[in-house]
Amino acid sequence: MAADSALLLGLVEEFVLGQQDRKAVDTATELKAGQFTILQLVEALGLHLTSSQPQTRARGVQLLSSVLQECHGDLTEREVEVLIVFYENRLKDHYVITPHVIQGLKALVSLKLSNLCHVVTLIDSFSHPTELKGLGADFVFGFVQSVDGERDPRNLLLAFRIAGKIVREGYDLGKFTEELFEVTSCYFPIDFSPPPNDPHGITQEELVLALRAVLTGTPRFAEFLLPLIIEKLDSDVQSAKVDSLQTLTACASVYEHKELAQFLPGLWASLRREVFQTASERVESAGLAAVGSLTACLSRSVLNSDSEDSLNVFLELVLKDCQHHLCEPDLKLVWPSAKLLQATSTASYRASHRVAAAVLPSLIEQYNSRTQVSHTIQLGRSIIVNVDESVLLDFRQSLCSVVFSALSESNADLQITSMRVLTALGQQTGLLLESDVELAVDHLTRLILEEEDPKVRLCAGALARLHPAAFISKMVPRLKEEIFSGDSATQSQEHSQQAVRQRCVAALAAVSSRPSLVQESTPVLLQVLTSAHTGMCHCHRLFCHRLASRAVSLFLDGDVSFLPENAFPSQIQLLKVRFQCDSRSQSQMVCLLMGCVCWLPRTVEVPQMDRLLLELEELSCTSDHPLSYTSAAKCYAGLVNKSPAGEMLKRISTELDSASSPVRTQAFTLLLWVSKALLLRYHPLSTALTDKLFSLLSDPELGSLAADGFSLLMSDSQDVLNRGSHADVRIMYRQRFFTENSAKLVEGFNAAVQEKKSGYLKALSHIVNNLPRQVQLTELPALLPLLLEALSCPDQGVQVSTLSCLQPVLLDPPSTLITQLEVLVGRTLALTTSPTMKVRIASLRCIHALSRFPEHEVRLWVLRALAAPLDDHKRVVRSEAAVARNEWFLLGSPGGR
Repeated sequence: MAADSALLLGLVEEFVLGQQDRKAVDTATELKAGQFTILQLVEALGLHLTSSQPQTRARGVQLLSSVLQECHGDLTEREVEVLIVFYENRLKDHYVITPHVIQGLKALVSLKLSNLCHVVTLIDSFSHPTELKGLGADFVFGFVQSVDGERDPRNLLLAFRIAGKIVREGYDLGKFTEELFEVTSCYFPIDFSPPPNDPHGITQEELVLALRAVLTGTPRFAEFLLPLIIEKLDSDVQSAKVDSLQTLTACASVYEHKELAQFLPGLWASLRREVFQTASERVESAGLAAVGSLTACLSRSVLNSDSEDSLNVFLELVLKDCQHHLCEPDLKLVWPSAKLLQATSTASYRASHRVAAAVLPSLIEQYNSRTQVSHTIQLGRSIIVNVDESVLLDFRQSLCSVVFSALSESNADLQITSMRVLTALGQQTGLLLESDVELAVDHLTRLILEEEDPKVRLCAGALARLHPAAFISKMVPRLKEEIFSGDSATQSQEHSQQAVRQRCVAALAAVSSRPSLVQESTPVLLQVLTSAHTGMCHCHRLFCHRLASRAVSLFLDGDVSFLPENAFPSQIQLLKVRFQCDSRSQSQMVCLLMGCVCWLPRTVEVPQMDRLLLELEELSCTSDHPLSYTSAAKCYAGLVNKSPAGEMLKRISTELDSASSPVRTQAFTLLLWVSKALLLRYHPLSTALTDKLFSLLSDPELGSLAADGFSLLMSDSQDVLNRGSHADVRIMYRQRFFTENSAKLVEGFNAAVQEKKSGYLKALSHIVNNLPRQVQLTELPALLPLLLEALSCPDQGVQVSTLSCLQPVLLDPPSTLITQLEVLVGRTLALTTSPTMKVRIASLRCIHALSRFPEHEVRLWVLRALAAPLDDHKRVVRSEAAVARNEWFLLGSPGGR
């Protein structure tokens, strides 16, 4: 053995250091002769493989890989395991060694051993795909040999992944394209079922998806795969059909028309059979998806001048086999045909145009001939859903004529179906004219009054989201009229009228999906609550306990038992935030709670007040939906205004004082409304809250909102906190607020840095704007410097508010203003050329009012300055300029003032 060892070391030295390449052949010959083993060769290479020189290490790996190419058939499993570990470590070495590692892998990949899993894993993790590609088709052939006949699901899963990389990353398949397809497609469709307690956890779904990625990974497999799919669709096994259909769907994202063209008749025959004859919804759904994918694939293909339009060929096949079924008395194949036509028409613009042009005229003719009217309308709806609006423009008039005709029929089901068609048309831009929408709203209103079917409300809600103006002008007034009519009805009529009223109220709720519609419908709903106890003075108080109790029980506990024919889930939580679309729509209903509990007389006790306030505070500080958190804040404020107030709203300060809080806007909204609630009733806590608002005027995030908030504090609110809602509103609260806080505002302005002063000026203008005129005249001398400063503020909101505040005072100017006339005129004239139209109009009105002052040397100055607004591009600005300039012309003239 010593002699054998010396022989081996000599061969290694001569190859590695002596650069004698022929010694690789000699080494392989001696290994085959049994002079030493492959592992002994690895051991003999040890010193060279650990050399500091990359070229020396590369020569050592080259020798081993060259010998393996000659002797891989004689290796044992143990030797293969060692070699796999060896090559895996060499992959981390210098890049000059990589080509020789690939050479060794090429030899190992053609093994047929039980440890194939390790070899494939090694290839799968290889980080030099360019080197593997450099092996060309030889690597592919070696891989095909290595996986041929494999049964172990672990190896198959890894092999499918490798094969997927080969086809997706552009390896040269050479003449082995069909071989690679055959060695993988023989497992299609996968019928593997894992054994009980399988320790490897390999599932059928994993194998199915991995194999599908291989088969659909390249168009080069099309000529082999498409016939295979057609063949497998004849299977009686449902899972095999579904797998085949889903694989066909996946192909369509990779193939072009040239790969599909010759197989279209066979594919269509199989797809038609599966949709027409199957009793399985899963198979039908997969078949329709495949039809749509094929259509989309054929639609996006770019045609040459001499190539056939494969899309047109495919659509001709579909229309030939489906169109005639739509007009047959036997309805058995009507809906399968309609589904197939819908699958093709929704796949692309070209397909939708072709199908609509072929099908819609015959359906319209069929309706006009009064043949199978109901199912014709339903078929039309199935065809036009999701079809591009431009496709339907040619049929707009005929479709509308059919739909409005069907809506006039006495058949209730036909009316509902027609309305759903109309809703589908309404969701497409430009298909319904304004007159069509108004007519549709008239029909919907009639159906709401006549029919119990909730589908009418659904249609109304869908159309209202797109055309709110028509519902505001047509439906809301009509429903309101119906809700409050019939007060003198006899007892026998009352039950029927009550049912109609309930439908009208439900319809109002259904269409209130846009702010403009909510603004119109909410007063009606509140009037319903108010009128419910009109004329019942003797039991008015009892009615208000009952109303409050039910409303609170509904919103706090989800008690829906008192609602007739309600459609709410039993565990509804109307004051909880779940950050989902459905829960958002539920939380918006807090505005109805506000209408119930905030309009009650102050003598009526609201049950569970503490718990209700906690829930409202939570909603107002956590919801990200403006309508929800604003309504919750209003409701909270409406309750606090009428209740004894103790320590409250620690959370507001916590959120506002944290610059990183995501709900600072929500907390500010709650602070603003509660401040108003307490200010109205002279509550001692109002001072602390309004001081907090003053401090926020310098806040980088909330400063502008805080300034505008003073307008809300000082103005009347329509839906809550007013005398009509029995709120506690003390007289002269505005004057008191101004007297107590004007000095704070001036101090804050003087102390603020320049870029923050505009917030104080805006707040001041909002406060002064809402004071009675006599108070304005009294306080003007002290405030005039700040108001003049506000006219120079770059904030256009401040400018408009200040000008609006000054204009009525200028109509009867106090003597204090005369001393500041030049400054006032100069700053006002400068604003007549503002980029904002509202500022230009307000400044011109002030200039007009200034003409009431005694004649002054500023007359010529004003006339020259007013020449520019006469050429303003807005007519309303030119009009105001002309009026103001005429007044100044008259000053000093013989017939003037």
